Amino acid sequence: MGYMVSVVTVCFNAERELERTIKSVLSQSFRNFEYVLKDGDSSDSTNQIIQRYKKEFKDRQISMQHIISKDMGIYDAMNQAVSYCTGEWVIFMNAGDGFYDSQVLSDVFNKCCWDAVDVIYGHTLMKISSKYAIIINHDAEHLEREWSMNHQSIFERKRVLKNYPFEKDYQIVSDYDHLLRIYKTCVFSKCNVIISVMNREGVSNKRIVIRNKENMLLCQKYGIKMKRKSVLGSYIKECIRKAFPALEGFFYAKNPSPYS
Repeated sequence: MGYMVSVVTVCFNAERELERTIKSVLSQSFRNFEYVLKDGDSSDSTNQIIQRYKKEFKDRQISMQHIISKDMGIYDAMNQAVSYCTGEWVIFMNAGDGFYDSQVLSDVFNKCCWDAVDVIYGHTLMKISSKYAIIINHDAEHLEREWSMNHQSIFERKRVLKNYPFEKDYQIVSDYDHLLRIYKTCVFSKCNVIISVMNREGVSNKRIVIRNKENMLLCQKYGIKMKRKSVLGSYIKECIRKAFPALEGFFYAKNPSPYS
C-alpha cells in the first residue's frame, strides 16, 4: 500500500463556498496526500482565500499547489488540474464540496489494498435541507441504467484520467460520460465509506432542462434505455425548485435522516 493521493479543487469566483472545502481537506488525518487548487482566474477574493491557507498546509507538511489559469469551464479545468497531480489516485472535491469527516482518506487508503483496482467509489451524503440529508448508495452496475455517481465520492487512477479526459462539449454530464467510457475496461471497486457531503446547490441540480437533454444524448450514444423526460416538465420542476426551495425534501426523500 502506501498510496499517494491528489485531492483536486477547481473553482471560479467561489469566495462563498471555497473555504468550507479547504477546511475539509485540511482536516484529514491521512497525511500522504497533496492538494491541487486550480482557479479559472477569478475576479472575486477566491485566490486571496487560497493564499491565506498556504501556511497551514505547509505547517502540516501537506504539499499544496495553487494554479491560476483561464479555462473553458469546469471539465476543462478538471483536465488541466490532472496534469499537475503527482499522486497515484485523484479525487475531485470542488468548491462547496467536502469530505464526510476527517477520517475519510485514512479509512479508504489505510485499511484496504487497491493494487488491482482502477476506480474506488463510496457513498455520498446529500444534504436536502439544513436539517435533513439522504445517503446515496452508489453502485457501478447502475451506470448503464441511466444512473451516474458523484465524482466527489470517486477516487480514480491518474493514468485513467489522463487517458480518458473529460469531454468539454457537455456542460453538466461529462463526468457521467467519462464513467461510461471507462466502465467496460477499468476495474471498479466499492468501499463501504461515506466519502463526501454535498448539497443541492450544484449546477446539475439547478439546470435540470440542460441536464436531462444531455443525459438523453448520452443514453443514445451508449445505447442505454431511458424513460423520455418532458422538456416542459423539466422546466416546470426547475422553476418550482427556484421558487420553493423548501420543497426539495419532497422530491428526494419522504423520510429523510436527520443531519448535524
